[in-house]
Amino acid sequence: MVQRFPSPSILSVVSSPTRPDSQSKQSSSRQQNHPVQPQLPLKRKRNVAKFPLPPSEEPHLRPVPPKKKYVAPRALKTEIPKFQSHRAKRSRRDELARLRSIAEQQPKTSTRPQKRPEKAQSFISQPPLQKKSPLTSRKHSVSSSVVLYATRMLILGMGIAVISGTLLSMLKPGSSSSLLSQAADVEPNQEWKSPSIVPLAVQQTREITALKTELDTVIAEYPKLTPGIFLIDVDTGAYLDINGNVAIAAASTIKVPILVAFFQAVDQGRIKLDDMLTMEESHIAEGSGDMQFRRPGTKYTALQTATKMIVISDNTATNMLIEALGGSEVLNQLFQSWGLKDTTINDSLPDLSGTNTTTPKDLINLISQVNQGGLVSLKSRDRLFRIMERTRNDSLLPRGIGRGSIIAHKTGNLKSVLADVGMIDLLNGKRYLLAVLVKRPDDEQTAIELIREVSKKTYQYLESSEQ
Repeated sequence: MVQRFPSPSILSVVSSPTRPDSQSKQSSSRQQNHPVQPQLPLKRKRNVAKFPLPPSEEPHLRPVPPKKKYVAPRALKTEIPKFQSHRAKRSRRDELARLRSIAEQQPKTSTRPQKRPEKAQSFISQPPLQKKSPLTSRKHSVSSSVVLYATRMLILGMGIAVISGTLLSMLKPGSSSSLLSQAADVEPNQEWKSPSIVPLAVQQTREITALKTELDTVIAEYPKLTPGIFLIDVDTGAYLDINGNVAIAAASTIKVPILVAFFQAVDQGRIKLDDMLTMEESHIAEGSGDMQFRRPGTKYTALQTATKMIVISDNTATNMLIEALGGSEVLNQLFQSWGLKDTTINDSLPDLSGTNTTTPKDLINLISQVNQGGLVSLKSRDRLFRIMERTRNDSLLPRGIGRGSIIAHKTGNLKSVLADVGMIDLLNGKRYLLAVLVKRPDDEQTAIELIREVSKKTYQYLESSEQ
């Protein structure tokens, strides 16, 4: 039994157990009408068998063209052109042959090749070369022999003059004895000494009376104190002097002239910055500084010792430098040669009794000379002021100046005296030198306020003044 499904290409075959004869006859007759076609193998999917359709029942479908494979185009190789092909060589030969034939047809004017026009013009400008005759060549040879003879005679004359001069000097030995004696006086190991430095005087033009009046009013508020003040404006030379020439205990301000003497010795080559100085037990001093807590025999460079003497006011370092520079007597003579009449070292530091003395004017005179390029070299001057700028005690003069100002200073502190001396640079470009030394009874603390007030009044006056 055959059942037809909606799809013409799908047939389901259901087999029955018995087939009647009529059906078998019909199937045989159908087979006779249609030629027998070979059966393709069955493709089973579950219980359904798929047969190919006969040609009469095949649907008329549009044939699908086969898919073409995509072939990627090959990358064309870039052909490197050959240097010269056979055809190019051949054409070149032809061209050369043609040029030769043209050249042969032209008339030959000269056997030599023609030169460039520039060179031809240069050759035309020159006169033609002529052959020298034997007479002219003989004249040239005679003149050259005369020149040679004259040169030889000149050399001979010079030699005779040198020999005669030597003989005359031997016959008169007194003429060169002075030179020989001068050469003998110079020892090979003699040290070079720098020329003496002439001290520079402080250039004072006029006294600042208005500021002096203000400071007198401030000083009157502290009757127990006796201040000494000296001020000078570096740019104009204007000054202020209140007890500036009165000698007073120097305290640690004596370390400023010692520092100047140290750098002068460095400039003269008597001491080097990296020389090692040994701290002896005799150098150790009480008071300010931390070197006193080191063991005797500790070594420091000369520059370290000088720096500690100023920055932390080390008394032990000061004693080491005094000895390295030749002692207090040598330094006192040096101070006198600088024009510091009242500055003397009478005792080693800490000098609690106040025997070492100075005046405000002496200290300002010293700093002024260094600032003008005197006493020490410019390089040593810069080092000196940089060390003074690092002074740690900023409780006196620095408290009276405004922000941005630069001060290089040195303080001094004893029970009987309080002092500060320095060089101040203002933001308006002004530079002034100020020294304030105050005598006080038994560690009077109001001296701190007085120095601050003097510094403040001076700063305000010079900062606001146009001149």
